[in-house]
Amino acid sequence: MANREPQNMTSKKITICTCSTRHLTDSKKVEELVKQANDEGLEVKLVDDLCALFEDDDPSIVPIAEGTIAACHERAVRSLLEWRGYNAAKIINIRTQEPTRAEGPLSDAWFPIIDKSRCSECGKCFDFCPFNVYEMVDGRVRVTHPHRCKNNCPACARNCPSEAIIFPKHEYSPINGGTALEEDAIRVDHSTLYADAFRSRLINRRNMGTPLFRMGNNEDKRREE
Repeated sequence: MANREPQNMTSKKITICTCSTRHLTDSKKVEELVKQANDEGLEVKLVDDLCALFEDDDPSIVPIAEGTIAACHERAVRSLLEWRGYNAAKIINIRTQEPTRAEGPLSDAWFPIIDKSRCSECGKCFDFCPFNVYEMVDGRVRVTHPHRCKNNCPACARNCPSEAIIFPKHEYSPINGGTALEEDAIRVDHSTLYADAFRSRLINRRNMGTPLFRMGNNEDKRREE
């Protein structure tokens, strides 16, 4: 995919993600940024869920990519941009260290993105995922069905030998795109994980047909139309 490079690299726009469902961004930092941006004459745009816009490849991400983005870890936001074909904009990390979650079941945007600077194209995520989130295109792994991902499941990231898979809304680094190794569980026993019986169950589940999509997913219906 050719990069859809922003045309105006001196844009006076700043987009701030308030992460309304998981409250990952620091509300005090948001307030400070809005005040600073207004003082500097910048155009401020607040979005409830930046990940959801990228999940849907929403047209509104075009101007967002041209300006400054204040959201989660820089590696996560940069990979989101590159996934949809944009060069990285100026990124400000306003993520809190200890996220709090909204009450009740979540059906917000939850999906993997791939840090291509780390990815070795080994295809283990494609082999592993029972929900058909990934595809292999010309020998390269792509996230082609983000809406199919099971909410709060980071199993493919735990399985990635290059730690290249990012779930921006995950609690711990490096899964969320952070640089600190905060979670020992990222290290898994691949020989056990890839036992023949377990792999067979995953393959059989994939071949059964429609996986368990997230609530309100109309992606495949849109693709058919």
